[in-house]
Amino acid sequence: MMNPMSAQGPCLVVENGTVPNPNRWTEHFNLIALDHPIGAGLSYGTMVNNSRRAAIDVYDFLQKFFRLFPHLVQSVLPLLTWIAIAENPQKPIHSFRRFVRRDIHSPHRTVIHEQNIALAAGKGQPGAVHINLESIMVSNPVSDATSYFTWMLQMRCYNVDMYNASTCAELFEVLPTCLDSIQLAQQGPGWSVERHVAAHRTCHPLQAGDTHGTVVEDVRKKCYSEDPLGCLPPSFGWTETFFRRDDIKDALGIPEHVNFTMLGDGVSDQFEAYGDKIQPAYLLYEPLLTAGIRLLHYVGVQDANCAWSGVISFLKLLQSPFQDEFLRAPDVPWPTAEDATVRVVGEGAGNMTYILVAQGGHFVARDQPRLVKSIVEHWVENMPFISS
Repeated sequence: MMNPMSAQGPCLVVENGTVPNPNRWTEHFNLIALDHPIGAGLSYGTMVNNSRRAAIDVYDFLQKFFRLFPHLVQSVLPLLTWIAIAENPQKPIHSFRRFVRRDIHSPHRTVIHEQNIALAAGKGQPGAVHINLESIMVSNPVSDATSYFTWMLQMRCYNVDMYNASTCAELFEVLPTCLDSIQLAQQGPGWSVERHVAAHRTCHPLQAGDTHGTVVEDVRKKCYSEDPLGCLPPSFGWTETFFRRDDIKDALGIPEHVNFTMLGDGVSDQFEAYGDKIQPAYLLYEPLLTAGIRLLHYVGVQDANCAWSGVISFLKLLQSPFQDEFLRAPDVPWPTAEDATVRVVGEGAGNMTYILVAQGGHFVARDQPRLVKSIVEHWVENMPFISS
C-alpha cells in the first residue's frame, strides 16, 4: 500500500489521515493494490521464499478476484509493479534500510501467460479464467544482477558524488569476483541455492559503501539521521500508522492479529536465503514481447539504488522482435527535455518503451505524480507519446 497511498490511489496519506489525490491514477482506471509477497503490508498466510512461488500466489489471487468480480474479467490488465522488498545494506556508519525493487514481478507475468496458454489448450487450473494481460509497466527494477551491480557502482562512483575515491578503488576490485560469482550461479543446471547465496554475499559490499549522507533513493538529497527509517519519505511511516488504526482496521475488515508492516524484514530474509536476487529475470520478458504483450519501463535519473543505466543495459540485451529497432531508436524529449525522454518502438505508446524521468528518484510516481499519471494514461490507452 506504500505507492497507492503516496502516489497512485484516490487518497494521499498525510500525518493525521488522508487527503484527496489530485493526480490519482483511479480517475480513469481501476487499481488493484496488492501487498506482496505474503508478509508485506497487510498480507498474511503461508510465506514463500522465491519469485516463482510468489508469482503463483499472485495468479491465485487474481483468479479469486475475478471470481468475486466476474464483470471485470474482460477488462484489460496492464500489470504494474509497485512492491518493494526491504533489505538491510549494513552500512558502516548509518544503517539505512533501503528499498530495492527486485523484479519479482517478471515471473508473475510469465505465470499468467503460461496459464493463459494452458487454458487455451484445454488445460490449466480447473475453473480458472483467462486473464487479459495486455501490457506491463515497470519502475526502477532490479531485473538482472549483472547489470544491477555493474552500473550501480558506476553510478555511485562516477555519475554522482557518493562513494569517495578510496571506497571506489576498493569496491572496483570486488566487482570482477562479484560478476564471476553471478555467472557461476547462473550457468549450472537447475537452481543452486548455495551458489546464488554465495554470489549475493560476494556482491553485497558493492551496495554497502559509505554514501556520506547522500540518499541513494534520491541523490539530490542529504540525510544524516541515526534512525534507520529517518531518511525514508515520511509518508511511509504515516501509511503504517494509518493502517494500524483500530477504526481503519475495523472498516477494512482486517483481523485483529494483523498489523501493517512497512518493512518486511522476514520476507526479505527468506528471499535472500534463497539467493533470489541473483537471476536474469529480464529474460522472462522475451516470450512475452514475442506474444505481443507490451512492455514499458519508466525510471528516475536521480536513483542510485536501482540505477537507470543498469535498466537500459538489460533492455538492450533483450532478444525480442523489437531489439534492433530499440537499439537504434532515439531518446526524444517528452513533454520537454527537463521532464523526460521517451524511446518508443511500435505503434501507439509502443510495444517496447523506455522513459527516463529527469527529476525522478527511486520513487518516481511520488516524485513526479502529474507526469507519471500522464505516462500511465498514455500507456493504458495506447496513445502515442510523440505526435507524428
